Amino acid sequence: MHLRHLHLPGLTPYLHASHLQSLLLRPHLLAKSLRPSSSTTSPPTPPPSLLTFQTPPTYTCGRREATQPAPEQLLPLLASGLATYHPSPRGGQTTFHGPGQLTAYLICSLKQHSVPSPRAYVRFLEDCLLATCARYGLRGIHADEANPGLWTAAGPPGEGEKIASVGVHMRRWVASHGVSLNVGVDLAWFDRIVMCGLPGKRATSFEREGVRGKSVEEVAGVFAEVVGGGLKGVEGVEKATEGEILGEAGEGGLGERRVVSP
Repeated sequence: MHLRHLHLPGLTPYLHASHLQSLLLRPHLLAKSLRPSSSTTSPPTPPPSLLTFQTPPTYTCGRREATQPAPEQLLPLLASGLATYHPSPRGGQTTFHGPGQLTAYLICSLKQHSVPSPRAYVRFLEDCLLATCARYGLRGIHADEANPGLWTAAGPPGEGEKIASVGVHMRRWVASHGVSLNVGVDLAWFDRIVMCGLPGKRATSFEREGVRGKSVEEVAGVFAEVVGGGLKGVEGVEKATEGEILGEAGEGGLGERRVVSP
């Protein structure tokens, strides 16, 4: 079994990336729903897939928000007219996605890879992020159990600046959504939100930490390699294309995406 890695070049609209994720998720949920009878065998679980991309400036709201923001609350986020806003079924609160940030959605069955719990899965994603940062010489990065994601500088919970976020969705022990990692993103976009609901906390990035000149595509490849090496039962990483995913879902020639050059 291999991890299928689909990286989308350029900038991909958030809703299109979400649609591709739903196509990758569908076979996993179908396999879960087909209960074997006495005369049939259980359908095989599809291999895990990793979708990596970067979007135009986009704010998303996770399930931890008690209610959807009122229109007047969205005004500061969308004031420039350059960002969009979308609700999301992932965990977490409001966050930002945009150029220079790696967004990575891992679609997999926890039981297929012997992951014992959703909490253990979040820890796995954080470990993969830590290993990716270490590949680029970033030290002093740590996870915080109370506030999922990666932070710079050791210290009390929530101390330091946030370089990566984790927000997942679970359905029938199948995971979707995933992580974001700040590579060369414009950090000013984060000034419009409260990081993890913690007033006063700031975001950081590879570039701010002194790791410059790295592309999102390069970091995506390293992250895919780390994930493929950490999932039990996975023997390696194989590249997939958007056309293959659309074709397998019966949408060949449909869903053409608008790619904006970064």
